[in-house]
Amino acid sequence: MASKPKFQAIRGTRDLLPPETALWNRVEQTAHEVFATFGFGEIRPPIFEPTELFARAVGGETDIVSKEMYTFADHAASSEEDSLLATRHSPLATSVSLRPEATASVCRAYIEHNMQQLPQPVKLYYMGPMFRRERPQNGRYRQFYQIGAEILGGTDAPAIDAEVVEMVMTFFEKLELQGVELSINSIGHSAPECRRGYAEKLKAALEKVKDKLGADSQRRIETNPLRVLDSKLASEQAIIEKLPRIADHLCADCKAHYAAVKRELDLRGVKYRENWRLVRGLDYYMRTTFEITAQGLGSQNAVCGGGRYDGLVELLGGPPTKGIGFAIGEDRLILSLQESGQRRSS
Repeated sequence: MASKPKFQAIRGTRDLLPPETALWNRVEQTAHEVFATFGFGEIRPPIFEPTELFARAVGGETDIVSKEMYTFADHAASSEEDSLLATRHSPLATSVSLRPEATASVCRAYIEHNMQQLPQPVKLYYMGPMFRRERPQNGRYRQFYQIGAEILGGTDAPAIDAEVVEMVMTFFEKLELQGVELSINSIGHSAPECRRGYAEKLKAALEKVKDKLGADSQRRIETNPLRVLDSKLASEQAIIEKLPRIADHLCADCKAHYAAVKRELDLRGVKYRENWRLVRGLDYYMRTTFEITAQGLGSQNAVCGGGRYDGLVELLGGPPTKGIGFAIGEDRLILSLQESGQRRSS
């Protein structure tokens, strides 16, 4: 007699069961309520998109696109669609990928639905599963969940940056999340007198200590020197502390913008600390960047990251558009809440 098959959830995925799902529902309902009070509307983009969208937005050379995405051919496409795709002369045009993040999808929707014709700025939020083929660990899964928001269009006024940060901090306060700390920084913009010039100085400094760095950091010196600042290797920390700091190389406009963002946060009573190592490695990110950590998550304690990305919509084929947003790792948020004793919806 043949044995019955024993099926289990694929590694890096798991079932969310009651009573735990009650806490998930409370978190998501709180997001709906808080974000609505700040004038945001919900968007629900598809779970998969053309692979080329993520290659353009996230970067084809990044680990996310080159190693971690779940990508497959769209065999269900009609012959007419196949013909259209074949004329685009792109090796990525015939493939689709499960979304590893949602900002690219929101920007694509903004362009596709001509949202630039709406009153600006457009405030959108989302929640749902994302997918990355990476090593599962505590609070990190191959199918994971994000809650995020984007402001597209309008201006790059410092008050908009502060409003986004204030909203997510209000959300965490409503959830009674423990040990919340906000870190902020400015990474300037990609002009030679600002971030590009800083990146050249940073690269020159890193070349002098290259033999003392690990393999990942050595590779990043050539591909993206700012990412070396993200290193968590204990052996590299003393070296990184002596590197040039971006705050000393911002142009006058970016310095003024950053000072104004801090004033706006102070006016709103939002507490923060400045972290000069808090960077975003892609060229379309600029000026404000922030990260929020919480207790109960060990050394990898970030639950939210965000920043300004004024060049992204244009990079994806849309008009020049200001943009800023954030993404919350819901799995890690839930874990932090559970560690502080919140097991159910109460």
